[in-house]
Parts: sequence; C-alpha cells; structure tokens
Amino acid sequence: MTQVVGHCHCGAIRVELTTALRAEDLPLRACQCSFCRRHGALTISDPKGLLHIEAAPGSANRYRFGLGITDFLLCSECGVYVAATMETEGRLTAVLNVQGVNLPGFQGRTPIPMIYDDETPEERVARRVDRWMPAVFVETQPSA
Repeated sequence: MTQVVGHCHCGAIRVELTTALRAEDLPLRACQCSFCRRHGALTISDPKGLLHIEAAPGSANRYRFGLGITDFLLCSECGVYVAATMETEGRLTAVLNVQGVNLPGFQGRTPIPMIYDDETPEERVARRVDRWMPAVFVETQPSA
C-alpha cells in the first residue's frame, strides 16, 4: 500500500490517501456540474483504499446543494474544495479533489468528463457506494 499526502492551499486541511494503485491507474474524473466546473475539480477514488482527512478545528465548511446528500468540504481559511463525502449505512465515503490538495501524479492527465444529470437519487447513491472510497474525517490540528 502507498500513502500519498496533500493539503489545501493554507494547510488547514490535510489528506492522506492509502491505496494499492499507482496514480496513473486511478480514474481521474471531471464532473460537469456547475460546482465542480467552477472549482476546476478533478476527482479520484479507490473503493479499496482509504482517505483520511484531518482538519484544523473550524476549518472545514460543509456545503450541500442539488439532492442535499453530499457534503462538499471547503477550507474556511483558503476556500479550496478538498473532497466530497457522503454517509451511507453508517459509513463515510468520499472522492478526493486532486486539484484542491495538489496531489502529485495527476498533472498532465486528461480527465474523464462525467455527467450525472439523468441519475435518480437511488442511482446516485448506488454509484457512489460502488465507486467512492472509505473515508475518515477527524477535526484536529493537522500533523506535519
């Protein structure tokens, strides 16, 4: 397993991705919703991996829109969109915005454009359960 770390622009939110996959083997997606386009988001997930998110106290703003079932985590200090999380069946899952946390290994890759407009709420949850990765969110002073 490999651990890759990144953080928002100011460092108040830190992420650690644990995965058996190389960066080039992780699907790089570009959601075409207005939120993701405006943030220039490029997301990844590994359903067999783990995303650990550490946020300084009060630094993680949660924004919900559309179906209201997803928390888009934005840094309250620098404004960076870090990740999207969703809780289903008592389990937190997420996709990571590699642009927001400057994760290495994705520069120069062409993302797969994704359009989810025709999904029902049930289909959206099922897709995320299938494709998103387990996640842990901890509010604490991020480690170095």
